[in-house]
Amino acid sequence: TYSQLDTGYVLTKTHCGSRCFLCQPKEYIETAHTFLNRCLSGERRDKDKVMSKTRYDKSLVKKAVHLIRDPFDNVVSRYHLELGVLEKKDPKEFKKYSKDREGFRKFCSKWDAEFAGKEQRNFNIDDKLLAYIKDVPCHSDFFRYVQWHNLASTATRNLQIPTLRLHYESYEDNLEGNLNKLLTFLELEKIGETAAFIPGKRYRNYYTSDEVKALSKMLKELAYINMWPLLEHYFDEDIISEAGR
Repeated sequence: TYSQLDTGYVLTKTHCGSRCFLCQPKEYIETAHTFLNRCLSGERRDKDKVMSKTRYDKSLVKKAVHLIRDPFDNVVSRYHLELGVLEKKDPKEFKKYSKDREGFRKFCSKWDAEFAGKEQRNFNIDDKLLAYIKDVPCHSDFFRYVQWHNLASTATRNLQIPTLRLHYESYEDNLEGNLNKLLTFLELEKIGETAAFIPGKRYRNYYTSDEVKALSKMLKELAYINMWPLLEHYFDEDIISEAGR
């Protein structure tokens, strides 16, 4: 968020780093320094509407809103985005995959095998845990997921700025309450009526209960001590039972 002179704070958005999908570990394993640099990087449009790359000064950032989404919904949604890229880049390959559970698992199976050896050499987890999760579809994207949240937490701590952490699904459960919390944090007043919140789809059933348990162990081991309490409710026993068989 960027400071405004008299009326609170302007909310902006950055995806930071560690976001590639079909990539080798060396392309997405990041340090706190490289991650923050990507948070501050973007594109700007000049008066002639020409786009150019730019990097913003970190002193402009006065507050942060850290949004957390269910990791299973996040990973499958990223698969759907990747299909859109694949459709344009390689239509023949795109036709091999459907936008359902079967297509997702087929896609993951191919690319998990492609990067298996490189993961073993680069992942900072022990061999026992890697063996446990190696057959979980698109498990490397869960590594990127937890790394992203760890480094986002580190970035805001290093910047020494107030940070509000919100869960995506909380807007569905309590829209007005979370909107008021956000506006209070940004020191802004509500204007007009609240637009309806349209929740994203849920994809827990794309994974088996055993796969969910395996990923729970992985994320618990890799998440920073301040991040796991914000993620662990996604792995409650009653939620695990909702997974596919």
